[in-house]
Amino acid sequence: MTEEFVSTIKAGHQGRLMRRKLRALRHAARTSIGIEASAQSVSSEISFLVEKLHLIKRQVRRIDEILLMLVYETEEGKYLLSIRGLNRISVAGLLVELYSFRSYRSAKQLIKMAGSNPTESESAGKRGRHTAMSKKGRPALRYCAGTTVIPMLRHNPDFRAWAKELQERPVYANPLNGR
Repeated sequence: MTEEFVSTIKAGHQGRLMRRKLRALRHAARTSIGIEASAQSVSSEISFLVEKLHLIKRQVRRIDEILLMLVYETEEGKYLLSIRGLNRISVAGLLVELYSFRSYRSAKQLIKMAGSNPTESESAGKRGRHTAMSKKGRPALRYCAGTTVIPMLRHNPDFRAWAKELQERPVYANPLNGR
């Protein structure tokens, strides 16, 4: 009977099952003191929650399809998705924050829009050791750009080589740190 319980759970579940815990759960349920009338309501509540989970998953898949369609409709989206390491969520985030790349004349404007341009910080005539970011731009764009870089470092060998080159520059050429 326990194996039948485990196989029933396995049929409706994707991924790894913890059989020992399922058996212990079934044993605890069999030996515990419970009210038969409430078992029906608990069962109904669980089935409603499972249905709600399936509905949310379908809605997420539908939103993902719409998002991909909207990204492909933009001129920049097709090109950005062709870059190895960029996924549709990252591209959508960048496009939402930047709109059209034609609005900008140079990369410096994009950097300034994100607020990641370097600024001098000085107080009482003393300068800091490191040049800080201005952070006067859009924080959501900085977040999108930051989360976009990590998968590109993992999956794009050209981008990884370029970043490594920037990190291994001599000290006088202002090398990048680990982040």
